[in-house]
Amino acid sequence: MSKFFSPILQKVDACSIEVHFNPKAEDDPRKTITIEDSYSSASEQKEELALYDAEEPVNCKVFIKPTKKITHQGIKVELIGQIVIVNDREEKSEFTNQTKKFAEPGEIRDQLTLDCNFDCPKQFESYRGCNARVGYFVKVTIIKSVKNTSHRQEFWVHRIDPTRKPTSDNMAKKSYFKEKDFSKGVSMEVGVDDILHIEFKYDKKLFHLKERVLGQVNFKVVSLDLQFGEVSIVKREYIGVGDAQFFDAETLQKYEIMDGTPIAGEQVPIRLYLNSVPKLTPTYDLVNNTFSVKYYVNLVLITGDGKRYFKQQEIVIYRKPDQL
Repeated sequence: MSKFFSPILQKVDACSIEVHFNPKAEDDPRKTITIEDSYSSASEQKEELALYDAEEPVNCKVFIKPTKKITHQGIKVELIGQIVIVNDREEKSEFTNQTKKFAEPGEIRDQLTLDCNFDCPKQFESYRGCNARVGYFVKVTIIKSVKNTSHRQEFWVHRIDPTRKPTSDNMAKKSYFKEKDFSKGVSMEVGVDDILHIEFKYDKKLFHLKERVLGQVNFKVVSLDLQFGEVSIVKREYIGVGDAQFFDAETLQKYEIMDGTPIAGEQVPIRLYLNSVPKLTPTYDLVNNTFSVKYYVNLVLITGDGKRYFKQQEIVIYRKPDQL
């Protein structure tokens, strides 16, 4: 667009548009959530958005405030759910869209208030990752003959996955290792000939967002000069399916579990609080056949000369109803 037309079109807009999300009730204000988008190149990476449960209808008010008379061909308000995948180029796809039409062609001279109610399905949770995003927003469009005036306001959606059914909750138990039975949990072994043999156990594979991962490292054979060891939570974001699939891995948090060489037979306890892990989300399984998000516990042992021995095991993260 040429610079000549830009100021003309700005004058044609001649209004401001605001979207206000309604509270659940008069005495129950709408919850908000602060989203920190560390993957964005924008200077302002934090924003506060209205928070909705996926099963909850979206009710809002739209305020159109003209600075002068506006001649229009109609007004529409949409609730849009959109997935954005960034690879060589940005690909956008809508998975839900509900449209409300207001006003016949005419004029707007004074402030106009519109009440909007949306009940379309919100089958995916909001998400912002390295190469994938899931977003919901209300878009207001004033249809005009020269250039439409539009405004979009994003909101955030949390969702409970009914397929995740926990068997126990570590946060409900005050005891740590004295009563913990790791024989029925998940076990990983790292072995190098006859010079290193360790076993890493933790009690289960399914955890909610604020739970703690309990485990232990058993050193069975240690003939290496181990300098230190660490356990980390690793996030993998898979894009696509089949042969074209690729992923980006990101270490969200590291925990040092040992410093120096242990002796054979020694046990090192592990306690990881997921509540302290930044950017942690539930596990997402192939969202709309476009991307998946998975989490892993990664055990790394490093020798004095820099050699690294590691083992990785997937864990499943879910959201409890009281974590909406």
